Amino acid sequence: MRRLVIAPHMDDESLGCGGLLAKYPEECVVAVVAEGDETRRREHATALELLGMGESVSLGFPDGRVAEDMPGLVRSLDELMARLRPDEVYLPFPSLHQDHIAAYEAGMRSARVSMSTDHWVPTSLFVYDIAVYDLNLYPSDLRWNVFEELTEAQADLKAAACRAYESEVPTGLHPMNSIKELAASVGHVRLVGYAEQYALVRQVRR
Repeated sequence: MRRLVIAPHMDDESLGCGGLLAKYPEECVVAVVAEGDETRRREHATALELLGMGESVSLGFPDGRVAEDMPGLVRSLDELMARLRPDEVYLPFPSLHQDHIAAYEAGMRSARVSMSTDHWVPTSLFVYDIAVYDLNLYPSDLRWNVFEELTEAQADLKAAACRAYESEVPTGLHPMNSIKELAASVGHVRLVGYAEQYALVRQVRR
């Protein structure tokens, strides 16, 4: 199994898929769309190390302006998918942040069935939740209908990876300070201790 997590920024992979990455570190690759500064790159490396993963792939697009080169972003993702040939691809929910919307849209386009015979089409396509955004800019028919069960240890690793982004963590009440509690809330409704939620876009079972 090969899983590709497409993250708009360095921290979104941990916020959205940290439990999945901790559960399947050897099967996952993280591709970060927006370039991070030195501090963010250092925090990102620490987060991945906590999750048991190696280095991620950086696509190097300008932070906050990812959508300015949508053809280039789709092309970069096409090339990455052709090289990695992932079975599962995970995209960010297209919420309020312009880079998240662009990463989602480019990922959906890259996961298309193409006229080109060498274009890679993943068999499973998911959208992941990033709890810091609680409003949607555009209505969608995405529904949280897949739940990845986590152990307490995996939920702890996800929370630790999010805390690794010290320059981003706010003080006081905030979703980023309640990662384990949010995983417990998602899990308890499904009769498991901890879980992450995903929206299934496409799945071809063979």
